[in-house]
Amino acid sequence: MGPNAGGATNLDFLRSSPQFQALRAMVQANPQILQPMLQELGKQNPQLVRLIQEHHADFLRLINEPVEGGEGNILGQLAGAMPQALTVTPEEREAIERLEAMGFDRALVLQVFFACNKNEELAANYLLDHMHEFDE
Repeated sequence: MGPNAGGATNLDFLRSSPQFQALRAMVQANPQILQPMLQELGKQNPQLVRLIQEHHADFLRLINEPVEGGEGNILGQLAGAMPQALTVTPEEREAIERLEAMGFDRALVLQVFFACNKNEELAANYLLDHMHEFDE
């Protein structure tokens, strides 16, 4: 039995990743962020990007699957899956504080910041583009 036995793919492990679930929700809400996110991921985890490129069709299938829980608040669902104690560098803490200073709740800022692989610019763009959804 190879890695594709029973319809499973080399990328199925992503389904259980809270970061991938958040990425999937963000990409489904804002498809143009996929390419910048993959570029950023390539800097941090080139092996994963190589795997995604080798199994592009499987990745597209996974990224287009319905978000678990339907149309619910993915960030709220993600909060339950995220670890409660996070270690950040002083630079990351400053980035989180800047995002909070934009008027967003700390818990929301943390979820988006980590879902964006600690990329402050991507997190800020996501927060601003979806701010109307957070008030609901």
